[in-house]
Amino acid sequence: MALLNLSISDGWSTKVDAIGEIHELGVMESSMRKLVLISCSLNFKHIEYDTQPVNLLNLTDENGRKLLALNPAKRVPVLIHGERVLTESLAIIEYLEEAVKRVHRKCTVRAHCNFKHSSFQNFDGPKLLPADSYARAQSRAIALHIACGIQPVQNIRVTRKVKELYGQGSEKAWAKYWVHLGLKELEGMVSKTAGDYCVGNSVSIADTCVPSIVFKGQAWGVDVTEFPTLLRVEKNIEQLEPFIAALPSEQPDAPKQ
Repeated sequence: MALLNLSISDGWSTKVDAIGEIHELGVMESSMRKLVLISCSLNFKHIEYDTQPVNLLNLTDENGRKLLALNPAKRVPVLIHGERVLTESLAIIEYLEEAVKRVHRKCTVRAHCNFKHSSFQNFDGPKLLPADSYARAQSRAIALHIACGIQPVQNIRVTRKVKELYGQGSEKAWAKYWVHLGLKELEGMVSKTAGDYCVGNSVSIADTCVPSIVFKGQAWGVDVTEFPTLLRVEKNIEQLEPFIAALPSEQPDAPKQ
């Protein structure tokens, strides 16, 4: 997991103080896949961050205690912006979308903003919430299906309880069944809206959710070749630099090869 310190930037490496300091809490290989949603969105928005590891299986160290204080639900990610504490991946992505755009608009009309460069072209990256209302609703529907319809039934506290109630191995059968069903439904949804990405040919909030849930499907033994549209979209997403930079293998707490 990770605690990320962030500040808004108009490039990949230039830090500025227009919005102020942001932090993110995000965990270990499979759980870090959830963090990819936020890290990918931050990368698309050209927001810098660094990470500090947190182990969700042991919350007794400093960062673990910090997470407990910030989010009583003991879930990641957590985003801290100044005095504001935000939780839940999709809510954080929408916040970043709105906050960065607001600073962008403000700074295009004020010459004395604290940016080191005067060009704001593509400052806030792609619109992860499409401008078109119908496309925006479709993107949200896909993202919500993943975040609310698939992810919760296979998370660690659910599968641990299933194992406790029904014995060793029951949690794997449980998770595989529900993730397979959710991915089958997701394939049907995305096949109606996809171009290069989940909704048309532009990256949206829906695309930030796809790689992690496909990974979870594979981890639970689901044959994801049943879902060609999802795999095609995932392949396109995985070629994008902001996604590559967000991969668990690129994070400071990734296991050394």
